[in-house]
Amino acid sequence: MKLAAKLILVFMLGVLGIVALFSWQTIRRQHDRDEVRRAEHADDVVGAITPAINEAFRNGGVVTIQEAVEFSAQYVPSHDLRWVDGVKTEDAPTKVTSRRVSRISVSDADGSRVAHTFVPVVIDGTDAGGVEVSESMANHEHFIRGSLFASLLSLLGVATLSGVVIYFGGVQLVGKPLGKLIEQVHEIGDGKLSQPPALTSNDELGSLALAISQMSGRLDQQQNTIRHTDRLGTVGTLAAGMAHEMGTPLNVVAGRANLIASGKLSAEEIEQSAKTIKSEAERMTTIIRQLLDFARQSPSEHSTIDVRNVARKTCELMETLAEKSSCKIVLHTDDDPCRINGDATQIQQVLTNLITNAIQATPDGGNIIVAVERQCDANQVCVRVSDEGVGIEPADIKRVFEPFYTTKDVGQGTGLGLSIAYGIVKEHGGEVKVESANGQSTTFTVYLPTTNQS
Repeated sequence: MKLAAKLILVFMLGVLGIVALFSWQTIRRQHDRDEVRRAEHADDVVGAITPAINEAFRNGGVVTIQEAVEFSAQYVPSHDLRWVDGVKTEDAPTKVTSRRVSRISVSDADGSRVAHTFVPVVIDGTDAGGVEVSESMANHEHFIRGSLFASLLSLLGVATLSGVVIYFGGVQLVGKPLGKLIEQVHEIGDGKLSQPPALTSNDELGSLALAISQMSGRLDQQQNTIRHTDRLGTVGTLAAGMAHEMGTPLNVVAGRANLIASGKLSAEEIEQSAKTIKSEAERMTTIIRQLLDFARQSPSEHSTIDVRNVARKTCELMETLAEKSSCKIVLHTDDDPCRINGDATQIQQVLTNLITNAIQATPDGGNIIVAVERQCDANQVCVRVSDEGVGIEPADIKRVFEPFYTTKDVGQGTGLGLSIAYGIVKEHGGEVKVESANGQSTTFTVYLPTTNQS
């Protein structure tokens, strides 16, 4: 709409300038043409009555010439003729000696303009005087007013037609398509990637829509690659912690197996050792299955999930890493279901990244509080991850979600964890907020829209 308004304004100013220039030139040419016509007409009139003037001049002088001029004026309609003497006398102290046709326009007492044209008359080589031909300019002014009115009507008609054409053309051909493209770009900015072209027109806007669609598809592929890479990095971190955790059950299994093989155990002791081996094997199987489930890349298909279950599973998966850093994960959940429409694997990755950051931000150990609650008044599920760590510098808070931004030492992190978590939350229609201060605890809060499905 703004672009269409600007186009209309610029076009109307251009039309106004063109019409005004054309009208001015038309009126100017008509004015010059009228002056030439009056001069030629006055010259013709004087030429027609010159024989009478010559005869009156030779026979009777000025008085007789004036009578001849006045008599001739009766046969020249819409014109007044007056003799201007060229001889200086007591009655005429001024003397006219001009040998050129001159023109002047003046206003009468009633306000009407009159054009006076003076035509000099030479008799027997003497500047006898001249004839002043007066003509009302009412017709000329009427023409000027008509020209101005016609120009204004033309301007109004052209401006109206142009405005209508540009408005509808701008809105239908430019405004609405651009609005769709802007809306799609905003959606891509919010994380809704891999979108089809918003326009299918065979023009520049259609080409732009296709380019935006292709860009969103490439961004989606790159984002999935980065997420998978980040997930594998997290798996590596978890695997390092699990290696120690799995050492204990492996030692138990090996020890019990050796005792059974020694043949020194009773039947009851052998049965008990077998049960212990089975229990420890199931424990290791569970750990490995959790690790594989997390590392396996799956398509992003949204379904109804309970965030409490995702948080519980994630906390169990992260316990080993937390214990290795002298941290303890404490989970608080609502009694009521906290259901959302989303992808469980991606939400698990968000929680994993937030908990991993919390553990790394608590080098001296402490509690990592994970809370899941439903805010019925806002129709949201709220997930909070708080630590008792060193906090974040105020200048760094605004940049924590930027890709590749990290305050950790080289080799300790890529700076992609929080950025990926932020993108996943945005894809789910939620938002992430962070509260922290240098030297104090940090809390990341994730808000996700609830689903009405029970």
